[in-house]
Amino acid sequence: MNFQYDLDNLEYHPGFSGAEARGELENRYIVEASGLAVSRSNPSKIWVHNDSGDFNRLFVVGENAEDYGEFIIRGAFNRDWEDMAAGPGPLDGITYLYIGEIGDNHAQYDIMSVYRVPEPDISLLDSVANEPVDGVERIDFIYPDGRARDAETLMIDPETRDIYIVTKRDERSIVYVAIYPQVSGKVITLEKVGYFPFNRALAGDISADGSEIAVKTDDRIYYWQRKRGEPVYEALKRQPLLLPYRVEPQGEAFGWMPDGSGYYTLSEKVDDTIPVLYFYRRL
Repeated sequence: MNFQYDLDNLEYHPGFSGAEARGELENRYIVEASGLAVSRSNPSKIWVHNDSGDFNRLFVVGENAEDYGEFIIRGAFNRDWEDMAAGPGPLDGITYLYIGEIGDNHAQYDIMSVYRVPEPDISLLDSVANEPVDGVERIDFIYPDGRARDAETLMIDPETRDIYIVTKRDERSIVYVAIYPQVSGKVITLEKVGYFPFNRALAGDISADGSEIAVKTDDRIYYWQRKRGEPVYEALKRQPLLLPYRVEPQGEAFGWMPDGSGYYTLSEKVDDTIPVLYFYRRL
């Protein structure tokens, strides 16, 4: 399925402010922020991870870029983590973090993975955290044509618990889905659901209520409104709007606020420029 849009004549969504700089990241170990997810269980906290070459850890930052520490995901390995999301999973009433081991710059890995772990509760910590996290599941998958692909966008549909992966380096970014339930311990074959008329998808997120979808490229954030009960791929058929975006040095992270009040973006560190956390408020 080809998603056809007139990319030269897209309108901006009128319902969001411009960029509000919330502050430089206090934690200087966050140098390649390639994914973020706004916490569902810990108010005013944001989960962030580094790109390839880092440990199997997640960082917690505040809404003003404060450092709240890091959590080691035991049983996981960071080969090339590229995006993350927060949403429902196997057990009702529990928020899970999904970490996408989906990067493959040189198209050399046949099997990719998504780590799923219950979101830690950090409310009882009285200092900067350095905590292990147990209970991770690894969901392995392959693409339907068996080829290796580089992807940097992972989204969880809160209505169906399906996992969506969007590729980066194809001529047109391809949208794939892993239908729920995703079983750990076996290799899943993704289902291809469509092509975008653009490439270099770098991040994305589906809002907590499932009604808003965003996919980010280098200089644009595409936005779709979704009807309740509508499959994600059906919403993606419609002409998108553009969300306000201040182009960052290497912006690869996007996340909706759980209450729908806005969204965050974050860049990797480039040269000596410390990454700034940006917020865009719903008007």
